[in-house]
Amino acid sequence: MVIRKFGILNTSVPADVTRFYGIPFPGQYLLNADGTVREKLFLADYQERPTASEVLIKNFGAGVGNDGVTVAAEDVQAKVMLSDKRGFSGQQLGVAVDFEVGSGWHIYGQPLPEGYTPTSVKFDGDLVSSQTFEFPKPTPVRFEALGETLPVYQGKFRVVGSVRLKQKLPPGEHKLSGTVSFQECNDMLCKIPQTARFEIPIRIDPMVPAAPKT
Repeated sequence: MVIRKFGILNTSVPADVTRFYGIPFPGQYLLNADGTVREKLFLADYQERPTASEVLIKNFGAGVGNDGVTVAAEDVQAKVMLSDKRGFSGQQLGVAVDFEVGSGWHIYGQPLPEGYTPTSVKFDGDLVSSQTFEFPKPTPVRFEALGETLPVYQGKFRVVGSVRLKQKLPPGEHKLSGTVSFQECNDMLCKIPQTARFEIPIRIDPMVPAAPKT
């Protein structure tokens, strides 16, 4: 009755074929300290939803569930963090990647002309079914020697995103692996594009079956 009155009955669950009929669409509210709603999120599937710590990463850059892993290549390093140390099949997890580019160097954003390599983060597909990342807006810089204005990142910046775990993953200890790619340049030269691999430990918990209706 309450679920129907709020208009959040999960209509993707058929009434005649499953004991899960009557559940609401999954949702979250993020509140400010004064109680006002900062953000709300509703999803179409009760099995696939982000964690609260993912929302914290996206909005506040905080609340990560572990210390993450750091990869480095010459003058560039990136710390990759997950929102939780554990999850379950089909769950969406938040990701934060903190980049630090050495003084005098830059790496590239988008869009780029042909011949340059943009900065990217990509998880392997063995545990992940989908992924998305939001990069900050790069700074356009005019390079007189090249006769071009290019989008670049310098110093420190953060990339946020999410990964969705595959369905029916075996419970236990796993590693989420992936790559960070970039091309490091200064005002005089560009180094060859580089790709650094990372692995983040994660525990996959078994799905808990719903209690039978009485």
